[in-house]
Amino acid sequence: MKSLKNNLSTWIILGVILIFAFFIRTYNISSVPNGFHTDEAIIADNANFILNTGRDTNNNFFPLQTEVFGDYNPMGYAYLAVVPIKIFGLTEFAARSVGVFLGALTALGVFLLAYSIFEKIKISLLASFLMAFSPWSIILSRSTEQTASSLIFIILGFSLLIWGIKKEKATYLLLATFLLFVSYFMYFTPRFFVPLLLLTFFAPLKFWYKNRKKLFVKVFIACFIFLGTVSSILVLGVAGGANRFNQVSIFGFPETRLVMEEKIREDGGTAHMPIAITRVFHNKIVDYSYTYARNYLEYFSANFLFIKGGFPTWLSSPGTGLVYLIELPFIIYGLYLLVKKKKEWSFVLLLWLLVGPATASLTVDDIPNVRRAFVMVPVIEILAAYGFLTAIKKIPKPFRSASIGIFAIFFVFNSFYFFHQYFIHSPVHRNWYRHEGFDQVMEFVKKDYPNYEMIVVSKSFGTIYPAILFYMKYEPSKYLGEGSTKDKDGSGFGKFFFVHSECPSLDVDSRIPSVNKTIYIEDGNCKSPTTLQNKKYVYINRKDDTKAFRIVYD
Repeated sequence: MKSLKNNLSTWIILGVILIFAFFIRTYNISSVPNGFHTDEAIIADNANFILNTGRDTNNNFFPLQTEVFGDYNPMGYAYLAVVPIKIFGLTEFAARSVGVFLGALTALGVFLLAYSIFEKIKISLLASFLMAFSPWSIILSRSTEQTASSLIFIILGFSLLIWGIKKEKATYLLLATFLLFVSYFMYFTPRFFVPLLLLTFFAPLKFWYKNRKKLFVKVFIACFIFLGTVSSILVLGVAGGANRFNQVSIFGFPETRLVMEEKIREDGGTAHMPIAITRVFHNKIVDYSYTYARNYLEYFSANFLFIKGGFPTWLSSPGTGLVYLIELPFIIYGLYLLVKKKKEWSFVLLLWLLVGPATASLTVDDIPNVRRAFVMVPVIEILAAYGFLTAIKKIPKPFRSASIGIFAIFFVFNSFYFFHQYFIHSPVHRNWYRHEGFDQVMEFVKKDYPNYEMIVVSKSFGTIYPAILFYMKYEPSKYLGEGSTKDKDGSGFGKFFFVHSECPSLDVDSRIPSVNKTIYIEDGNCKSPTTLQNKKYVYINRKDDTKAFRIVYD
């Protein structure tokens, strides 16, 4: 690490890489991704509420996690977003700026992680460069994603941990523990991933049989116990800590059980299998293990990594994967080299890659999931850099420049193709998931809000109330004073009233209070019967010219 201090050229190159990383992630950030997803609005609302009242939207005082749709989300991102919202106001840019900043910093983090393992500047710089241009990182960094903000803390934490072990410096271990501890409050995955990967550090016992200071070993064990204990408390001991896992895990998901029951019925149907054979082949251990293995292998599929990407759909770029296809041969070669050469710290990369999707594979919804497996990306880019530079060395000198040039051409084509798909196509490709056009709806509503007594909102779009709080810049203290009603059917907050009907201007709902002047926000595909001929109504279209919303004035 000391050799980097006076290496000015390295820091200049790294600075240029970081500039590119920031530029790619900030360019047109308010408009791409197109639309403001509910998850983004929830984080922004909580940050705004914390800023103004010290409470979240559920009226909890400075909470570490907040309840959202029966799930409990860590509040780390929201607390960090308080600063940009204070500076720039409650805007898409302010909400997304935290993810952009921390996402760009992962390029620096990957440099430090690669250098802590290989102690080679070229490998570290190339890995940093690849991370700066990583589609996976760019997509998540620009989308107010908690997982993108948690990754930098994981990378820096393990970089310091490795250097701490190498140099036997307890201060490095303590700082690493703090960073890994912080990652727990940014997203769920670190609460499982960090203890699992730390546990693998005990596998190569030769590290601990060396002449190490007893105090250092005790500090390392204490740090591991601390992080493991905190993780256990957050998952099992805190109210709601395991809610999301229970909702989406292969053990609690009804479909897993139904598939097993179907197999049992089929055995007892025309086959008339003996019950003993049925119990051997169709039991929880076999079925859960098969489901887990199938999910796990999905995360290493070419379709997920290089061709199509994963789920949820709104965190993808049409026609592209999460890693550039040109990197594939070098990733494979890098893996081969790690296994063959068995470098002292290569086990960290291998185990990181194996542990990365381990917890994500326990879930059944949105598989393969780009959020839960995001921890894989640093290792993938480091392997690509290691494989490429090693391969280049094996090429005869007269052909090296040409080989590098060919790689550069393919890389530039891959990256520009991704940029084209992401910035040009994704804003119009199947964009109904992001409530595109709702900001325009709210502009109409804000203009007419003082002149109307009620705004009836259809819930057919999904959970839309966070976007209303966001775009209306609804007063936090007023919302909390009204009881944090959210969008309970047949109720609301302020002048907003929520109903299930797709077309509330047409469907009579006795629960809607009778007032003189009402605005209806409903599905853009609602029919236009003659009853609307004497009423004013406005359609809000998506960029692909399909109807997203209709505003009816009554």
